[in-house]
Amino acid sequence: MLNRLRKFIKRVKKHLRIIGADEIARRYFVMNGFDGALTTLGIIMGAYLAGVIEARVILSAGLGASIAMGISGAFGAYITEKAERTRYIKELEKALFTSLTNSIINRASQTATIFVAFIDALSPICTTLISLSPFILSLLNILPANLTIIFATILNITTLFILGVFLGRVSKSNVWLYGSLMVLSGFIIILIFIFIGTFMRVYLIFLFHLTP
Repeated sequence: MLNRLRKFIKRVKKHLRIIGADEIARRYFVMNGFDGALTTLGIIMGAYLAGVIEARVILSAGLGASIAMGISGAFGAYITEKAERTRYIKELEKALFTSLTNSIINRASQTATIFVAFIDALSPICTTLISLSPFILSLLNILPANLTIIFATILNITTLFILGVFLGRVSKSNVWLYGSLMVLSGFIIILIFIFIGTFMRVYLIFLFHLTP
C-alpha cells in the first residue's frame, strides 16, 4: 500500500513537472487563499459591528462562505484549466500531425487540471480555518469569548502577510513589500467596516433625535 502511494506521488510530480503546473497551482493558491482571508475578515468585522460575538454563529458563516468559495474555485479552475489544456493538446497535435490521446503529455494535462482545481478548493478553506481558530478555541472553553475577535483579526492579518511573503518569494521580489501590500488590503477592509459602523451609529442617533 505504501509502495503504491509512493509510486502515485512520484507519477503526479512527474506529470506536474512536464506541464509546469506547480507554478499555476502556486498562483491559484495565493489568489483564492487571499480571497478566503479577506472574506473571513469581512465576516469577523461585520459580526463585531453587529454586536454578534457568538463563536458558533461566526464559525458557521465563515466556514459556509469558505466552502462555497472552495467549491466555486474548484469548478472554475477545473473548467478553465481543462479548456486551456485541451487547446494546448489540439495545437500540439496539429503541429506534430499525430494524436496525443494516449500520450504522457495528455495524461499529465489531466493530472495538472485536477491538481490545480484541488489547490484552488483547498486554499480558501485553509486560510479561513486559520482565521477562525480562536472561535473554535472559544467553543472548547480554551479562549475567553471577549478575546476571540482580537485574536482572529491578528491571525487573519498574519495570514495575509505570510501569503504576501510567499508571493514575493515566488516572484523573487521584495517579500516585505508584498507582505505589506497584503496587510494593507486587510487594514483597508477594517477601516471600511469602522467607517460603516460609525456612519450607522451617527445616522441612528440623528434619526432618534428627529423622531417625535
